[in-house]
Amino acid sequence: MGIESLTIEVVQPSSIRSIRGRTGDGKMAETFGCDVVWSDGSQMRAFLKCFPACRKLGVINEITGYLMAKSCSLPVPDKAGVVKLSDEIIASLEIKDCTNIVEYAFLVSESPGSSPNSLYPNLNDAAKANLARRVLKRWPALCPLIAFDDWAANPDRNLGNFLINGSGDVYVIDHSNMPSGVSWSASDLVVDGKYRNCLVDILTFDGAIPFEKAFVVKAAEGHVDAYDEAKEELQFWWDAFLGGDPLRYAAIDVFIRERAQKGKDRISQNLLQMPV
Repeated sequence: MGIESLTIEVVQPSSIRSIRGRTGDGKMAETFGCDVVWSDGSQMRAFLKCFPACRKLGVINEITGYLMAKSCSLPVPDKAGVVKLSDEIIASLEIKDCTNIVEYAFLVSESPGSSPNSLYPNLNDAAKANLARRVLKRWPALCPLIAFDDWAANPDRNLGNFLINGSGDVYVIDHSNMPSGVSWSASDLVVDGKYRNCLVDILTFDGAIPFEKAFVVKAAEGHVDAYDEAKEELQFWWDAFLGGDPLRYAAIDVFIRERAQKGKDRISQNLLQMPV
């Protein structure tokens, strides 16, 4: 697969401009606001996510999540990329222990809106979840997102990992903790495993189920086609970041493919176990 045909761009360090301060929501990575000149010449506000060595899989997790979500037609940020951090960029970030930062960082363009954590900073989690749920219940892509997080074994669709704008539109961000966790091993990826779906927890925290289970199952039926659309680029990036770790590479390749194939039956079984 040629670099010019990639959805995830390979960004040159010189294309990153105006690095600003750290953002508040990021917990898995040192995240900074910046401007990026993308390959089409457009300049956009973006976020630069730099991972410590103990979370070195964060970059490939973000890449995997972005490509899978995009192939499911979920509303993700317009642009995403990978950059090899130069000495100049690292110096400008003013990170205390620069030697602990992975040399490649993930870039994603800014989307309109704010996370529930940012929108309601003074409320407790239950109150934030209740307000977020009012918006999510009316959002057309809610059931596809629930199905996607099940496919990807994403346990961390918390109140900081989606954005809501003034019109009630929602954007999906932050996949550094999938599949199963930020530092997953091959043994963590069990094709038929049941993984926590944090979004379902948020939606059902008071015992109600404000979504149609059948629509979640229907969305899962599209995951085979979504995988087929994304697999060539997924395998390109898995080879780039996991080529020296054949156990992880083989595990994620099988895991994502086979969970797509078995998604309808798996989600049907899991949802039937939920109280009505």
